[in-house]
Amino acid sequence: MGYIVLYRNYLKKSKLLTIMEREVILRRLAFIKYLFTQAKNQSTLPDPLNASSVLMFHDAVELFLQLCAEELNVNTDNVSFMGYWEKLKPKLVELRIEELTQKEGMRRLNKARVSLKHHGILPSKSDINDFKVLTESFLIENSKNIFNIDIKEASLIELISYTKTKENLLIAKNSFEEKKFSNAIKHLALAFEFLIHDYESSKQGRFGQSPFFFGRDMTFLGSFSMGLDRSTKLSEFVDNVKESIESIQKAVKILSFGIDYRKYVKFSMLTPKPRWAIGSTEPIVSISNNAKISKEEFEFCFDFIIESALKLQEFDFEVSI
Repeated sequence: MGYIVLYRNYLKKSKLLTIMEREVILRRLAFIKYLFTQAKNQSTLPDPLNASSVLMFHDAVELFLQLCAEELNVNTDNVSFMGYWEKLKPKLVELRIEELTQKEGMRRLNKARVSLKHHGILPSKSDINDFKVLTESFLIENSKNIFNIDIKEASLIELISYTKTKENLLIAKNSFEEKKFSNAIKHLALAFEFLIHDYESSKQGRFGQSPFFFGRDMTFLGSFSMGLDRSTKLSEFVDNVKESIESIQKAVKILSFGIDYRKYVKFSMLTPKPRWAIGSTEPIVSISNNAKISKEEFEFCFDFIIESALKLQEFDFEVSI
């Protein structure tokens, strides 16, 4: 048993992590990063809505401090936010790290949080922008110093249980980094389509029908499939009715899954709509080879899919037949 303790101490002093530790820490860092991303999004809202970002920046930092305490085996019962710096310092010195960085910046963030939460004093827009920069620096610097991990590596993708969704998200991420924007957009669309399809396919009642069934497939009920003259009013009416019913079916299904519909609308405006052919195991996505997507748009779509997947996993269920 003594050798295990010595080996663990060696790992910490050399700032190395075992595979299991790295997976656990990456998952925790991924959630912290997610909170920070949500705070960044809130910080762009108009006054006074942007003030809520201060609370979430603070939460992200506090969760990171707690993770550090657990990794360094430091008891933090009844410790204050700024008390973490003193509590962690002895262990950090053993790792040849002077202390956590951004101490004074985090003190400012903590004061702003107390002023907002307990006294209703709203932070200025410039202060909020400062806190965004300071929090990001805090997370990046200390992740590298303590865990030898770039927090940018941490992704909530690893928490997704839907295999095809996860695979397509990884392809989309790699494609975007390689500036293959059309391929990135295509696989974002596929990731979400598989998420909805696979979730619904796994939910069959005792009589073989999906609880998320909101009417028959209208794919082959257009004027062309029915052999109607495309120039007539009847043809136009049939196609309009088909399009309306399909839109209503999709909207009701998204809402029934508990997915944020407004975010879905934005996502659907940034990505093409996959189409399923009869008997096909994979949808078809048509997209121009010179399609573009900005970093902010890509991150929105990427985070939306992860958020939707985690929401579906939050209340997953099976029906015994």
